[in-house]
Amino acid sequence: MIQDDHLDAAIAQGIISPAQAAQLRALAASPAAAMPLAHELRDTPDPDDERFRLIGGFNDVFVTIGIVLLVSALFGLTGSIGFAIGFIFVALASAWVLSEIFISRLRLALPAIALAVMFALSGALAVRALVAMAFLVTESDTGTAGWAIFSVGLAIAAALHRWRFKVPIDTALIAAGLIGAITGSISALAPEQWKTWGPIVCAACGLAVFAFAVRIDATDPERTTRRSDVAFWLHMLAAPMIVYAASSVFVDPDAGFGAGGAVGVLALFAVFGLVALVIDRRALLVSALSYAGLAIGYLLKESVAKDMSVSLTLLGLAVLVLTLSARWRSLRRAVLDNLPLDGIRKYVPPAS
Repeated sequence: MIQDDHLDAAIAQGIISPAQAAQLRALAASPAAAMPLAHELRDTPDPDDERFRLIGGFNDVFVTIGIVLLVSALFGLTGSIGFAIGFIFVALASAWVLSEIFISRLRLALPAIALAVMFALSGALAVRALVAMAFLVTESDTGTAGWAIFSVGLAIAAALHRWRFKVPIDTALIAAGLIGAITGSISALAPEQWKTWGPIVCAACGLAVFAFAVRIDATDPERTTRRSDVAFWLHMLAAPMIVYAASSVFVDPDAGFGAGGAVGVLALFAVFGLVALVIDRRALLVSALSYAGLAIGYLLKESVAKDMSVSLTLLGLAVLVLTLSARWRSLRRAVLDNLPLDGIRKYVPPAS
């Protein structure tokens, strides 16, 4: 931006006259000068875009490819010499060292996600292997309890990674580990009851994570801080569990869809759509699309030729997704203006 010193230098060099400099100073002090430029308007984050940091540049992709190659090489080498546990601890140490370079120093987004997942999974495998060695059993002999042990290791490793590097996905990995520990323990202790309790437990866990994500979103309604990225990954974790638990009410796992179940699933999709519009998060809709597709496919199969039902289902889902994408802002305005949301309106992103 041009300063007074620049204008004085321009006068001294005969580039502009004193009168012109006075006019420029008056323009800079006018209200019109406070208006943002076109590129500033374009670059201002819009909460409705649901942005999160994934790729900062192609270097992110390049580094992530290198991480995948490293994991593949370590797995192949340790497998060929019959030292599988060595792969676990080498991968754990490698993920930490690479995190120091590519997260703490270079701050690359996509490699940060890959390394967070790599460290958490390696930690989970390490804990399960150590527990199996301590009790002198193979990992396969731990049965269902092995999943709970694995999940505890996942939560511990993710918590350690978050303490040091604060990658947004770490919080979701911690939550996933805790949920896995809960579901694994229940299914191990009461395998018969789990068939009945499973959807209820999934619903409770999903709603707890969803409430936590909404609470984080409420602290940053404009979606401008790292907290928005943390909430994004929590929503991505909570949505499948909520959709699965809610859809199980209408879908018989043995008999599949019926006409009433298909209509119920579509009604449920509409409810999820309203919730997604209010909180301005699309994760619920993405997770519910598969069930909505199955419901639409069933209804079409009952009314049109069977060989056309799949294509028509895909066409219907495509139209639905594209319409929601194009009209998301106007739909949010309509929902926020017509629903009684006075008590929570300040906690959700404004309708832009």
